[in-house]
This record gives sequence, C-alpha cells and structure tokens, in this order.
Amino acid sequence: QQQEICIIRISPTTRRVLNVIAELSAAMAAIKETAGLAKVINDAKTDAEVKAATIELQNKLITLQAECFSLGDAIRLRNEEIMLLKAKIAEFENFQIQTEGYVLNQLESGAFVYSQEETVNGGTVTMHLCPKCFGQKTVSILQPFPVSEDAPFHESKCLHCENKFLMNKNPDYIPLSFDEIARTLGSNP
Repeated sequence: QQQEICIIRISPTTRRVLNVIAELSAAMAAIKETAGLAKVINDAKTDAEVKAATIELQNKLITLQAECFSLGDAIRLRNEEIMLLKAKIAEFENFQIQTEGYVLNQLESGAFVYSQEETVNGGTVTMHLCPKCFGQKTVSILQPFPVSEDAPFHESKCLHCENKFLMNKNPDYIPLSFDEIARTLGSNP
C-alpha cells in the first residue's frame, strides 16, 4: 500500500491564532499549578515546606506574568493588523465610490481609458481616468494639453504617472498634401 503525503499550508493569520491559543493554554496551566501550590502551602506542616512551596509559587507567578505579557503582545499585534486591514478596506471602498460609473472606453485614437459623463457648471463633460493608475487603485483624471493643427489627435496627460494619451480626433487638423510631404521628405534638415 502507498501512503499519501499531504502538505497543509497554514496562513500567517492562522499561525498567529494558534500561537495565541498555545499561550492561553500555557497561562491557564500556570494558573492551575499556582492554585495547586497555594493548597500545598495551606497544607504545609513545617516552615521548610511553607518556604519551598512559597518559592515555587513565586516562580509560577513569574511564569504566569511572562505569559500574560506575551499574550498582551500578541493581542496588540493582532489589533494593529486589524487596523491595517480596516484601513485597506476603507481605501478600497473609497476607490470604489470614486470610480463608480466609470467604464473602459476606446477612444478614436485606439487608446483605452476609463470614462464617465459628468455634469460640470451645468454642462456635460466626459471625464477620463488613466488606466494604469486605475489598475493601481489611484484615481487620476487625464488633463488635456494644447496641440497644434498638424496633430491628428488631441492629447492628454496623467499628472500622476506622466503617461500621455492620444485622445479623439483634432477637428483643426490639416493633413499635409502629397506635395508638402514630398517637399518635407526631399529637404535636408
């Protein structure tokens, strides 16, 4: 017969929970031993027996105190982790609220951005978000910048990651004639 070997992966959170349980068990055992020593002191007949039991009781109390400090540290670390996780959840929820209604959109240039119609000063404007930043859970509105009439597309820039995007067609674009192209290519710069 063949035996199967199974590997069980224990997450760091589960490992911390198991450590806290082990520390609680050790603290409970120390409390039980301390109670037993108190009974020994009570039942002791000689000073030597009382002193020996008292020393043992003090040692157990010191161990119990160390276990309590260890438990306090474990609880503090767990609380810090909870606070970090709550902050991440709040950040994610905030991103979800800020980007609600934005959809992936292909522009006339072929570029992909996240877009949504917004009302600004009584008019409708299409807002575009940078797709790279969006993927990193950062809201960054693409900012248009001026182009000349020889640029076939308007351009926008993400101020967060510095990416530039060709947007929609430039209605002021004046294409070069074949003669102008030939002159440009034939001239030596």
